[in-house]
Order: sequence, then C-alpha cells, then structure tokens
Amino acid sequence: MTASIRILTIASLDSNPSLLVVSPDGSKTLINCGEGCQRSFLESASASSACVGTLRVSSVNRVCLTHIGHDTLGGLPGMILTTADVVDSIAKDLRGSKKSNHVGVSGSDNGQDGHNRGSLNDKIDRKRNGSLISDGDEGIPDLEIIGPEGINTFLHALRHFMRRDRFRVHAHEGQFDSTLKINKASTSLHGKKKAKRNKSKGTCDSEENGFSVKSIPVSYSIQALPMAKQAVSYLFTTPPIPGKFLVDKAQSLGVPRGPLFAQLKAGKCITFIDPSTNEERAVRSEECVAESSPGVGVAVVYCPTLEVLNELKQTDTFRALESFNIMGNKKSNERVELYVMVHLTPKSVFHDPAYRSWCKLFGTAVDHITLHTVETLEGRVMDDKNSPFVSGIIGGIRRSFVNSKLYPMPSLTVRNSSGDRIIEHAERDSEDFPTIEGCSMMDYVLMPRLRRGLNRSTMKSLYPENIIHDLKEQVNESGAVECAASVSSVREGHEDCGLDVGESDLGELIFTGTGSAVPCKHRNVTGMYLRMNNGNSLLLDIGEGTMGQLFRSWKSTLQSNQIAVDEYHSRLRCIKAVWISHPHADHHLGLLRLLSERAAVCAANDPIVLMAPPDLFAFLEEYRLVAPEINHSYLPVDCCDMIHGRVHPLGKKLYDELGITNCMSIPVAHCLRSYAVVIDGTSFGKVAYSGDCRPSNRFADVGFGADLLIHEATFEDGMEDDAVLKRHSTLGEAIDVATKMKAKSLVLTHFSQRYPKIPPMTRTKDIELETVVFAFDFMRLTPGITIDLAAKLTPALRLLYPDEGVDEGQTATEKTAANELMAIPGIFAVKGLL
Repeated sequence: MTASIRILTIASLDSNPSLLVVSPDGSKTLINCGEGCQRSFLESASASSACVGTLRVSSVNRVCLTHIGHDTLGGLPGMILTTADVVDSIAKDLRGSKKSNHVGVSGSDNGQDGHNRGSLNDKIDRKRNGSLISDGDEGIPDLEIIGPEGINTFLHALRHFMRRDRFRVHAHEGQFDSTLKINKASTSLHGKKKAKRNKSKGTCDSEENGFSVKSIPVSYSIQALPMAKQAVSYLFTTPPIPGKFLVDKAQSLGVPRGPLFAQLKAGKCITFIDPSTNEERAVRSEECVAESSPGVGVAVVYCPTLEVLNELKQTDTFRALESFNIMGNKKSNERVELYVMVHLTPKSVFHDPAYRSWCKLFGTAVDHITLHTVETLEGRVMDDKNSPFVSGIIGGIRRSFVNSKLYPMPSLTVRNSSGDRIIEHAERDSEDFPTIEGCSMMDYVLMPRLRRGLNRSTMKSLYPENIIHDLKEQVNESGAVECAASVSSVREGHEDCGLDVGESDLGELIFTGTGSAVPCKHRNVTGMYLRMNNGNSLLLDIGEGTMGQLFRSWKSTLQSNQIAVDEYHSRLRCIKAVWISHPHADHHLGLLRLLSERAAVCAANDPIVLMAPPDLFAFLEEYRLVAPEINHSYLPVDCCDMIHGRVHPLGKKLYDELGITNCMSIPVAHCLRSYAVVIDGTSFGKVAYSGDCRPSNRFADVGFGADLLIHEATFEDGMEDDAVLKRHSTLGEAIDVATKMKAKSLVLTHFSQRYPKIPPMTRTKDIELETVVFAFDFMRLTPGITIDLAAKLTPALRLLYPDEGVDEGQTATEKTAANELMAIPGIFAVKGLL
C-alpha cells in the first residue's frame, strides 16, 4: 500500500496553497481548489512520481475546503464542470459499449475503433478504482465536498451559469466525520438513492482501505465584516494497520496451508484436525499474526489567527492526538499515530510563541510542513514565490528572446546549482521543532512506513539555475532570433515603441489568457487588460487565473518589490470596469478574486462598473451572502441594456473614468445572452472584441472601420463542422469578419487546447488586413507599431515552435485527454442553450 501528500501549489502572485492527500486505496482528496487548480494538475502530472501515480482533476473524489474565499474555491466550478463533462462522456461511451456487447457485438469493424474501446475500458477501470464511478449506476460519478458553513449556498448559486444534473455532488458543512452515517448539514440530490444502494450492498460510509476524514470547524470574527467566518482544519486517518502474518509460526503450530491461513490473517480463530495426533486443535489469530500498528494520521491545520488557535487547542480531536503521540496509551482499535501536520497559516501566526508551543505538544516524531497563506496583496508581492505554472512561464521566457517588449520575460528567481528547493531547518534551538518548507510538486511519502518522509526525486527546483541560459540557447538554435532581426523595418522602428516603467500616457493591451474551455499548461483561459491613455483600465472577460497572470505580467516591468506594492495598489484602483461576454465559466471565474482584492484597497464609494449578462449578477448576489467582503464592490449593468442603439445606463461614469466615447454590446450566436463589444475612444482607437461566437455580420457592421479587432479563433480551417457544432469560429472565419469590418488589425485568440503553442494557418494569400497577430499569454501590445511588429514576428514564432502539431511538453496522455475534452459539444455550456 502506498499513500502520500503532494503539494500542488503554494502562495504566490498567481496561486494559493493547495495539496493532494493520496490514500492507500488510490483515492484522492484535494485540499482547497483555488484558481489554477486544473493547470497545477497538468503540471504535476508531468512531474509525477511513482508514489502518486496518474494525476488528473477527474481522479479526485473528495474536496476539502478550509474556508470560503476566492483562494479556496475559485477553481472549484471549473473543476466540477471538467470532471462532469469528461467522466459523463466516458460513462456514455461505456453504456454504449455495454449495449453493443448485449446484442452480441464482440468487436469493431476496424482496428482503430477496437483500440479506442480498450483504452476506454482502461479509463473506466481506473475511475472505478478512484471511487468516481459506482458499480451498478451506469458510470455516473460522485464528488464529495466538505467545508465550512456556506458551501451549500455557494454550490447552489452556481446554477445561474452551470448545470450538470447527472453529476452528483454531495456537500457537507461544518462538523463532519466520514466514519459516521449521519453528518451535520449534509445534502445530496441523490442521497436517498445512494444510501439505499449502499445498504443493499452491505456497505457503510467508512473507508476501510483509505483515509477517513474528520473536519474541525472553528468560528472566528474578522474586523470590518458583519458576520463570523468558519476556519476548518482536517484530520485524515487510516484504521490500525494489521500485523504481518507469521507463516513460520503458523506452520510450527501445525496449521496446514490453504484457507485456514486466510482465516487467521482475517483475525479469526480456527480449529482443525492435527494429522500427527488425529486430534482437534484450536489456534487463535494472535498466535500467528504480529501486533497491529497504529493508524496513520495527517492533520491539515488552517489557522488564520491566534483566536482560531485558542479554539483549536480545546478541541477533543487535537487533544487526543497530543495524548497519544506523547503517551501512546490508547486502545489498539483507536490508535492513530500522527505522522505529519500541514500548516496553512500566515507566517506571523506560525512563528508566534503560542503557536510553536502548541506544535511541540505533538512530539518530536511529527513532521511539520508549512504552506504559509497570505492575507493581503502586499504580502503576496513582498514574499512572492516562483509561479507553479512552469510551462506557461517557460513559454513566456522563450518568446521574450524573440522580442522582450512584446513578450516581457516573466519574473523568475533561480536557485543554486544544487537545485534543492526544500529547506529543512536543521539549525534550531534545542526546544524548537523541525519544519519543512512546502514547495510546489513536492511529495511526502506516508506509506509504506520504511519510505516515510520527503520523496527526494521531487525536491529539485522547478526552475534550475541555468534555465534562462539554456532556453536562450534553444531559441538561438531555432533561428527565431535571427528571423526576427532580419525584419529590418520592424527592428528599426521598434526601439522607441515600448512603455517604460512609470509612464501613464500610453495605453497597453495585455493578454492574460488566450485558450478556450479550460486552462491548459501553456495557455490560460480568456482574459484581457486594456489600459487607456489616462492610466485607467477595462478588463475584457476575466477567466479563472486572470488576476494572477496580470500581476505576474506587471511584475516583469517592476524592479523593486516596494515599488511593485504601490504600483499594484494603484493599478487595481485604476481598473474601473469589467465587460463579460457571456455566462460560461471560463470567461468570468476570475471575477471573485478581482472584487475581493480590489475591495481591500479601494474605498467603498469606488465600485467598478460590471457589464455582464444577468446570470452573473444573480450568482454574485448569492455569493456575497457567504463572502460579504465583495459587498458594494460593483455597479451592475446588463449587457442587454447597452446594445448598439441604446443609451448606456452608466455611460457618463464609464466615459469620464476611461476617456472612451462609446461602449456597445452586440448579440452574437454562442449561448443564451452572448455578446460582442465595440468600444470607441480607447488608446488603440476603435476596439472590437467578439467574445465567443459564430461569425456575425451585425458585429462586422457595428465595428466597421475598427482600428483593432480581437476575434476568437478556436479551430483551424477545415474544422468548420466542429465550429458550427460548438458555435465557435475558425481562423479563416475570423479573418472573414475582419475583412468585412475593414479592421486595420486583427488579433486572434481563444485557441483550442489542440493548439497549446501556435495554431496552423493555411490561408494567407487573400488576407486584406495590414496585420494578423496570434495572441499568447503575457503578450503586451501598445498602440501603433507594436501591433504591426507582432504580426511580422509570426514567422519567427513559427520557428520557435517548428512542429505546431506536436507539443514536446505535453504527454500522449494529456493530448488524448485534451482531444476527448474538446470532443464534448457542451463543454462549459449551460445545459440546453447550445
């Protein structure tokens, strides 16, 4: 049996602490699901060690949340959608396979289909082993979510923009113990059916071969908030570990090999006829089985304040752990040996003498892993760690060598040549205790016992010392730099076109995400930051991870941390509006972080203008009941009320703050309440953005003469059928819209996961546009020459990625998963709207 803890992400500008607890039976529990969770799984899968095995979002069967906030549940809706869509698709295929077998079809007419069926059955078996697909229920998955009071309110609020009726989510609020049949505030759409099914199978809710979980909720107050919040810690335990069966001892007692051995191993007493004496003999199990060992315990402690610490000290759960780990005198069927404590605490709390004294009560045999949380944006900036999203950062570095002003190099701190990332504090006072600094992708082995401790193969730096030099050499060898330099007109005009630090009289457009549907390793989901000449800005869509990508982009142009703190606060205040194209999750899940962090640095009388479909406002109204920090943080404007030809409800405020002269929505064909937008008077002139849609003549008419068109291009040419089915556009169709619009420049974005780097483009001869640009994450455009520059650098970027169909950073498994995902017609769609 193997069990482990994997650290997925730590606190940084673009991530929050999360970890995975892998049970001996292979089931996986995710602790916190902030923005970027799906990207972290993809990164972790690439660096996966043998003790963890396959890592996919869909392999998680339980999520435990320590509190309610964007940092713990910002990625949860996306995870639910992805898991539901992928597993439900597999389940449907499985049902089809069962039906075919029922009518006597034993194989396929062609080898390819037969191969696919075998691969599918392997996946179904893996998911059953991970408790995601229940026998006898046609392969429909379950997901259990445990967390503080308010989780049910949050999950219920998600109905406004997502529905997966066949995907069961069981939510438990507050106090919870998985070994008990009845738990407080437990809800499930299929709870009665599941209970009946379990009863018929003779099963119960306790985990016999994996970790059971117990939540420890603590209520505490936060200044300036009208309500108390709950901080939830967790204890994961296995049953006592059975002792080894002593074969030699059993044989010496005359027990014949066979079924009697199994009965003794199961704890039963046996009787048999001794062949040497022909008399009946009785042998007790304890005579042939070594004494059992204590169960394994893992504590995840969320302690944001010393007030919470005082309450944790008084809980029966932690007092019992203190008693056993020091005395070891509990009954064998109740024994749990605490192996490790994972501390989700601010540094100020963890280093407080009261907290450290409490940690010492658990004994010297316990290891302590720190995953320090940050409570303020200033804390994130001053103590920023490298991004856990390695593939995206490496891609940004490579592009920066082609042109550093269009593609600023993402900030990076490299370690020494040893590459070790783990800090084990060996030098400490005699009264202190050992701690391990948690790092992204680090494994801690729990079982087998002989391997307990840090997995050394996961301790090397994600960014080795020579990574920048090595990447530069690779780019030089590709010929991309030489190709870029050969465009003499670009090079001569480029030197003075960049925006230096401190300038505020020149606009910019930063792409924080350029992918579709779900985050992938190389491209985040949709988001754009448009800054005006007066320094104020507007966000065009704000998918999951937008703010983290934006902060990381800003950091690349700011040298001093202190300057960065002031600048970040200023730029947050200067975000005056957000426009959201439609209610699909990949276009708005980053909103929770923006509203929360902006509210922390802005006065209550400075809300943003939020232009969105009404689904989002209904969701936010319910979300703020459990996250009151976003109260008064936005002014709602329904996109329907700003359709071309109507007077914008908050036009004067918007135009005064941004300096624009008009902002119009145009209904487009994608899902219900989908819009494109045309904005007049920006730093780029007239800007048109399509959102997600099929090609629209009306959009082309309203945006006629646009200086800049940003258009989705989800699919390559030749995939028109897919584009029609999913109501997206191909590259060629986007170019057709730009031609009809007479747009001066076209930026293509929102690429399918099939194109993690640069999509193929076969149509070039009949393009009437001055420039066509392929967008990348972290790409930064300024008005004028840089747009032209970006288009002319496309050949250099193609040299940087010579084989567009092959991604050397993407495994065959990941490619298969991406293709399966994109094959689902309703991915991220509201049910019934496509």
